[in-house]
Amino acid sequence: MSRRWRDRAACKGEDLVLFYGPGEGEPRETPQEKEARVQRAKQICRSCLAQMDCLDFHLQVSAAQYGVAGGLDEDERRAYRRRMQRKTARERRSP
Repeated sequence: MSRRWRDRAACKGEDLVLFYGPGEGEPRETPQEKEARVQRAKQICRSCLAQMDCLDFHLQVSAAQYGVAGGLDEDERRAYRRRMQRKTARERRSP
């Protein structure tokens, strides 16, 4: 799978903490701080020309369980993945 989309990603050069939160050993963020960080990351994603390529990549890579990727947080990606799986199953059953 090509990762050339990363060259045009709006997040290129941004601090990864913005998308994935503080790392191990770093001070924890409050729920309000996390929400503000996630919303800022999503704002960057919404302006990104590579958003769908990023989302597709992160849906295929099981290691991307946490953080904001492709404009969705981890819960939203799980829900999106389930919706796509149900849609595919319906399409396979249709004549």
